[in-house]
Formats: sequence, C-alpha cells, structure tokens
Amino acid sequence: MNKFVEKWSDGTIDLLKQNYNKLGLKASGKWANDLESQNKISTTNINIKILGSNYTYYLENGRLPNKNQDKTALQKWVGWAGSTFLKDWITQKGINANPFAVAWKIARKGIKVPNANNTGGLVSDVITKQRIQILLDDLKAFYVSDLKSDIIKQLK
Repeated sequence: MNKFVEKWSDGTIDLLKQNYNKLGLKASGKWANDLESQNKISTTNINIKILGSNYTYYLENGRLPNKNQDKTALQKWVGWAGSTFLKDWITQKGINANPFAVAWKIARKGIKVPNANNTGGLVSDVITKQRIQILLDDLKAFYVSDLKSDIIKQLK
C-alpha cells in the first residue's frame, strides 16, 4: 500500500511542477523546490500531505488590494515589498520594471492570476477529483487483493 501512496504523491508533485512551468510561473524555481510529500499510513488511516511555499495561495487565486488604503500604510507595504520579494521576482523573471511601482500597483489594485483558466489554476488543475479517484481505485484494488489472499489462506 505504501508504494501506491508514494507513487501517487510523487506523481502529483511532478504534475504540479510541470503545471508551474507550463503556466510560466517559474521565477527562481523555489516554489517547485519547496514541494514535498508527507504520507502517514496506519491500519485505519491514510494521511497524504503535499507541502509547499506559503505563497501558493496567491499563485492559484491572485491577490486582493491591500485592505488599508491609507497612504502611509500603502507606502510602508510598498517599501517592504519593493525591496524584498518583488525586487527578487523582477530580477529572476528578467523584467525591466521598478519593483516599487509594481508593489504600488499590487497594493492599490491587487493582481489577477493571468495563467489560471476557467477550470482552476496551478494546484486545482492537478489535484482534481479524478486524480484522487486514481489513488482510491489503486488502494481499493490493493485491499481487495489483500483480503482475497487472507481469505484463501484461512480456507487452506
């Protein structure tokens, strides 16, 4: 059973990385490198977690404008964002833009995810009901085979 869960987790991570690249979201590659699975299997439960960067939500859903549109609050956020992650992102993407101007626009207008389609986005295009059903079908087949084997042993 472990092999089914591990194969599914590893395959899902591979598909997430492929989708990340396909959607053109790669800058530093940190998001893809941060992906990891944590699987815990007991006699009664199977717990599968795929962990990644804390900004995954924004890659999937975009970002709303800052709630506090006060000029001082905006300037503080723009100063921080423009000198940290946005500066790095612009450099990594090879974009010729002022990171503070980008931060200002994000703070005032938010950002939409241009790469998401009508069915979902970075994560929701990969982790679907159909993908989960693949795992469930594999596990069901494993348990039926295992149970059948146990019954045959008992009958002998």
